[in-house]
Amino acid sequence: MLSTQRIFNPVQSSQPELVVQTEKSLAKVTRTKVKDKWKNKMWYRLHAPSMFNYTIMAHTPADNPEFVNGRVTEVPLEKLTGDYNQKNFMIKFRVNETRGNNAFTSFDGHRLTSDYKRALTRRRNSRIDCNFVLKLKDDVQIRIKPIIMVDKRIKKSQEKVLRALAHESIEKNLTKLTLSEALKKIYSGDLSKDTAATLKSTYPTKRVEISKISVMNPASLMEVPPDEDELEKILNSSDEEETVEETVSEEAETVKATEESNDDVDYASMKVAELKELLKEKNLPVSGTKSELIERLQT
Repeated sequence: MLSTQRIFNPVQSSQPELVVQTEKSLAKVTRTKVKDKWKNKMWYRLHAPSMFNYTIMAHTPADNPEFVNGRVTEVPLEKLTGDYNQKNFMIKFRVNETRGNNAFTSFDGHRLTSDYKRALTRRRNSRIDCNFVLKLKDDVQIRIKPIIMVDKRIKKSQEKVLRALAHESIEKNLTKLTLSEALKKIYSGDLSKDTAATLKSTYPTKRVEISKISVMNPASLMEVPPDEDELEKILNSSDEEETVEETVSEEAETVKATEESNDDVDYASMKVAELKELLKEKNLPVSGTKSELIERLQT
């Protein structure tokens, strides 16, 4: 009989020991912890300048208040005023000072949205770009860039005349005003209307828009922000004014709706009993003829 002998293989016998050693070596490796940078950051409220009642425009994160100063944010004017017609103005603000979690900004300029500027341009029309610097009443220097839209193609000499007239008209309107007063005149559309009316006497002008404004000396706009108590009062008062305006508009809408509903109802086709029920609902007297009842319901 053949005797079977077990052959010893040193490679096979050492494999389990190697596996145990690798597991132990992996267990000893210390994994480096990744620090979450957002845990050390703080959210700061960006406030508009006093001309916009310190409205909260946005929030920005930072782990140091020094990193917030100098940041620039851009918001549509509609967000600050609530006027949908001013959605094409993008206002730029720059952070000047930080107190606690409040970051106070100053006006840095504005621009028209690119899609709105494209919509103004038509075929066979002329677009005249202007660019000049003005000094306002409060010693603020601004670079203003109006655009003039004309229905027809015009010559270079005519463009030069229109630029000079626009410069003269805008300078006459703005140099006697402070920055806040000038911005109100621009965003209300009064400046564009006055300038267009002046230019129409020389050449048929379709439209004038203030495409861009930038402040040349931003240090002149530095203002002392209010403390926390004053700031909360200002914000609360502005919120109360908004709620009052909303309630007044809702009441006006309901009154208008009731008046329209009263006008739509044909009381003449109704019976006297039905008219009296309507009068009872409104706590009105139910005596009198049918014509008197109808007259009472319509008033």
